Amino acid sequence: MIEEYLISDSQLLLTKKANMTITEERLFDLALLEQMDDENFIIQIIEIFLLDTPADLAIMEHAFKDGDLDTVCKTAHKLKSSTGMLQANSLFGMLGNIEKLSKTGITSSQLTELVQSSSVEFNQLKNALKLHLHDIKAPE
Repeated sequence: MIEEYLISDSQLLLTKKANMTITEERLFDLALLEQMDDENFIIQIIEIFLLDTPADLAIMEHAFKDGDLDTVCKTAHKLKSSTGMLQANSLFGMLGNIEKLSKTGITSSQLTELVQSSSVEFNQLKNALKLHLHDIKAPE
């Protein structure tokens, strides 16, 4: 009976990991970076992205709350570069729309929603990237 429970836990873990892999594929694609054929470079890029992005998102959110749409625009543009390198297309699209809408100088409900959603999207991306980092750093 205990063995059956352990097998079930293993199957559950594999199922969760398989589901995360499916999610990862939707959240990012490292094909561009993989062309460099340098795993350490990929690890560094991901780690820098995970380290820097939360601060940039906070700057963008704070600027939005202050009505500083110029800073919102510039920060969204900056974030698009690293997000594009990871081919995190959903977040990349949000940031592109934030950049475009903030250029109008008008705070809209759509812009409000996008700024808020960008942090949620990043958190999903962050979790998937951390799992991917763990997988590529794990000894074979």
